[in-house]
Amino acid sequence: MVEQKKKDTLKHIMVNFGVMLVLVGSTAVKADNLAFFSMGLILLAIQIFDFKGVDAKRLVTAEIMISGTLTIAAITQLVMSKGFGVPQIFLVVLLLGSILIVVESLRKFVELE
Repeated sequence: MVEQKKKDTLKHIMVNFGVMLVLVGSTAVKADNLAFFSMGLILLAIQIFDFKGVDAKRLVTAEIMISGTLTIAAITQLVMSKGFGVPQIFLVVLLLGSILIVVESLRKFVELE
């Protein structure tokens, strides 16, 4: 019981760390729109607020979908960039955060089954 609680706590910490990386990376990226930052805020809201009317599997699925979208968008931005500078470094930070969220959310999803 104690081991399971430690594992769950570690998963929440890792997802929160990933959300922090996404938010830090999205605020520093010089993008014309706020899509990265908005998705980071949605992920933060999923972590902070308790949605009692929504099934836990659906919330984890939403985390996976949003962070997967962030991963693909960050990779696309990195591939399309002509050089490598400060904005690309923060895109890498955003990419690492979104990958971390995908991995930990997939672990949560498998445990919910």
